[in-house]
Amino acid sequence: MKSGRIFFILVIGFVFMYLMYGMMQFGDGSEGRNVESIARIIDKALVQCYALEGSYPTDIAHVADYGVIFDDDKYIYHYEYSGGNLKPTVMVLLK
Repeated sequence: MKSGRIFFILVIGFVFMYLMYGMMQFGDGSEGRNVESIARIIDKALVQCYALEGSYPTDIAHVADYGVIFDDDKYIYHYEYSGGNLKPTVMVLLK
């Protein structure tokens, strides 16, 4: 009877550890998807700015006027302005 309980506790512990490992792996993959999603959101805001104002924003701070919320604690944003009619280069990196 005791060996059955010990086996049950070991199985439950193993399942719990396996689930925790899976959740950690899922979290690692989601950060990469978040970076891509943020870059797409910024890109859409750039196009919207160009459509409404006739030129791309000179700095990334102006992109916030189009609803983009920046998380400077978690991400690094590289914004390279090339001219009013040339789409800026935007890179989002995880800190």
